Amino acid sequence: MANTKKRRDIEVYENYWKFTAAHLDITGTKFNNCLNIIVLFIDKNMHALKENADHGDFADSELYKQLQQQIVEISGFRGTDATLSARKVINQFVKIGYIYPLLVGYHPLVKSFIKETNKEKKEIIFSKIFYENSSLASDVTLDNRELKHVNFLLKTLDKNGSLNKDDIMALMVTDISNYRAGYLTREQLDMQHQYAIVSEFDERKYNQIAHLIGYLKRFVDLKYDKNEERFWFADDPQIADKDFDESFARDGVKHRIYKDELKEESKAIYGEPVCYLDKKPYKSLIASHIKPCVDCLKEHNEEEAYDVDNGLLLSPTVDSYFDKKDISFRDDGSILIGSNVAETIRIDFEKYKLDDAILNERRKRYLAYHRKLFEKKNGGIQ
Repeated sequence: MANTKKRRDIEVYENYWKFTAAHLDITGTKFNNCLNIIVLFIDKNMHALKENADHGDFADSELYKQLQQQIVEISGFRGTDATLSARKVINQFVKIGYIYPLLVGYHPLVKSFIKETNKEKKEIIFSKIFYENSSLASDVTLDNRELKHVNFLLKTLDKNGSLNKDDIMALMVTDISNYRAGYLTREQLDMQHQYAIVSEFDERKYNQIAHLIGYLKRFVDLKYDKNEERFWFADDPQIADKDFDESFARDGVKHRIYKDELKEESKAIYGEPVCYLDKKPYKSLIASHIKPCVDCLKEHNEEEAYDVDNGLLLSPTVDSYFDKKDISFRDDGSILIGSNVAETIRIDFEKYKLDDAILNERRKRYLAYHRKLFEKKNGGIQ
């Protein structure tokens, strides 16, 4: 990607999170149509857009004006504020991480989001992009993508258990570059809230607070109590967590998205969350890693650690054998059973296999890794 130039230094950015959403319904037609027009425009004009970014004259460029006009036409904006409204639409997609500043590209998952028709799957893709890439200090003419505000907010939620409207307001007046930990403690939240009250932030920026809360409501595994105006992670009890080696820092938010993706995959294939081996809908299931999560994190490979294809939904019993490499699976889904498995358990396991519907090529590559661990423990494959 060509190096982008900043129109102004980050230090002069006003010290609050700027976020006004032109379209609040992320699964709605207007949102999808506008996003698709921007992506098509970028694909068609990629070379010229990168040249504009290099020359630093993007804001007044004819290309940017052309895109604004296209957004005006498909959105039905009228009057003297029509182009202003179009700019708000484009800026919205930059701030939530879908489109890169200066229109030099877009997040790799954006086209999957546009094409997806299932609402739940669309919200999962939204959650990934919003968490990984959202930068509320960026806009279409300013690249501050190193400041990832939603990532900071959700890590603060993960550390504190819940966040209410006052906490959201506290975060929105926080310069996140001052906090190397990547989140605020309860004491820091309370201090920032007092600053927001004294500066009358809630009175001046009511809409921006409401719009950010509206987007957070669409994040997977987040629950919201409208009476208490409070967010917390649901931590779906149907997809249980198991003990994890905390000497390797696991991203709790990405892990929750990973579990939700597995659940939605099972619902799409089987109609409900089930164990992928025996197809039974147990009250509790494990989102079991094929290539162990710790191995992925040792390699600094977060993509693999939270890749849905590196997972299988398994009952706690099946997972206990799979996790200890006492069982594994061939590429055709048939089960491999180690020498330490009791005969009665072996007879039961041999009744089942993984279905072709879940055995895509990426999952087969992870299974090849697991089989090597199985072979090492069991002295080969019989």
